[in-house]
Amino acid sequence: MRYFARPLANVMTPSFYNLGITADQVIAIRVIIGVLSLIFFGIGDYWTSFIGLIAFALAYSLDCVDGNLSRLDGKGNYWGKFIDGYADDIVLFIVPLAIGVGVWSEDGSAAGIIVGAIASIIALITGTGRHRFSFVREWMTAKTGPLSDKDNNIIESFDKRRKLPVSISMNLYCFSPWLLLLPEGGWIYLSISIGVGATINIYLIFTLISQANVVLRRTRQAVHAGQAVSRDSDE
Repeated sequence: MRYFARPLANVMTPSFYNLGITADQVIAIRVIIGVLSLIFFGIGDYWTSFIGLIAFALAYSLDCVDGNLSRLDGKGNYWGKFIDGYADDIVLFIVPLAIGVGVWSEDGSAAGIIVGAIASIIALITGTGRHRFSFVREWMTAKTGPLSDKDNNIIESFDKRRKLPVSISMNLYCFSPWLLLLPEGGWIYLSISIGVGATINIYLIFTLISQANVVLRRTRQAVHAGQAVSRDSDE
C-alpha cells in the first residue's frame, strides 16, 4: 500500500474528484473490477491471468482512492466504512479459490480447488472477524463508555503482536498473485497461500478472539431495560 497502491491512488484521485465520483461509487467500481480479476484468474491460461493481475492491481489501488475522496469531500459515512471492509475481502481473500479454479482449468487437478478453497475460507473468516470486532467494539464503547486503561493495554499488546503478521499477510495477498507469471505459478502461489497465509491468519484469529474477550466481558448497556447488565447476570 505504502509504496505502490497509495502513490498510484494519489495520482488517480484528482480525476475521480473532478468528475464528481464519490467514495461509495469508487467502492462499487472496485468490487466490479475485483470480481472481473477473479473471473480471469479462474480461466487459468497465461494471458487471461495477466489481464486478471492488472485488474487486481487496479482494484486494490482504488482501495486508497475511496479513502482519499472521503477525506477530500468530508462525506465519509458508516455505510461506506462498513462496505469498504467487505470489498477488501472480496478482492483479496477469494483470490486463492479463483487461482485454484484456474489450476483445475489448466491441468484438471481438483486438488487446486481444495487448497484454494481452504486458504480462502481461513482468510475470509479472519477478515470478517476483524471487521465484526471493530464494529462491535465501536458500538459497545458508544453504549457503555471508553474502555479502561487496563483493557486498552491488553488490546494494544495484541495489536503490537499482530502488526508484523498483518503486514506480511497483506503484502502476501497483494503481490503473490504475480507468481502466476512463472511456470507452475498457480501451484507455487497455492503452496504459499496455504503454508504461510493460512498459518498467519490462524494466528490472527487467536489474537482477535483474545481482544474480543476483553471487550465482550465488560458490563454492557441493556437498552430495553435502561440499566447496566453484567455479562454474568441471570438476565
